Amino acid sequence: MIVQEEWVSITTTPDVVERHLTEPALMAQWRSPLVQLQPIEGDLMSLGSVHKMRLVSLGLAGSDYTVVERDREHILMKINGLWEGQELWRWFADGSRVVVQNRVEYEVANEGLRVFVLGLGRFVADLDMRVQLFRLRELIEGPASGRSSDGRGPQRIVVEE
Repeated sequence: MIVQEEWVSITTTPDVVERHLTEPALMAQWRSPLVQLQPIEGDLMSLGSVHKMRLVSLGLAGSDYTVVERDREHILMKINGLWEGQELWRWFADGSRVVVQNRVEYEVANEGLRVFVLGLGRFVADLDMRVQLFRLRELIEGPASGRSSDGRGPQRIVVEE
């Protein structure tokens, strides 16, 4: 099982984070241009909706992401396709800040693709996750010069099982 996880702390409220994680116009402002999330069925990030996630830079068709759990504190998607597993977006208040977690757990059955993922692919995905969370925080809080943050970027936690 491959596990990739990133966290960020944002000065805001849980409602604001939820809106930025679920409204297409807001998502387009912080999501990676390397990743496309194309709706197949249902509204973006709604319970039961299905989306095709494509890695644009690699030209890979990607996998289907189905929202299997959704409430005011998390979104859990099941992943089926070239890689299989789940992706979790979770957010919770911590004083005047909201902690946002993005965790992806997956397996890659195709041996050739798995070798790539365990090498360069995982490095690129880690970087992409950090950049997305940085962009999310900057979109919500404003540019770094205009906020009283501790200046730390997303916090990286890597767990391998």
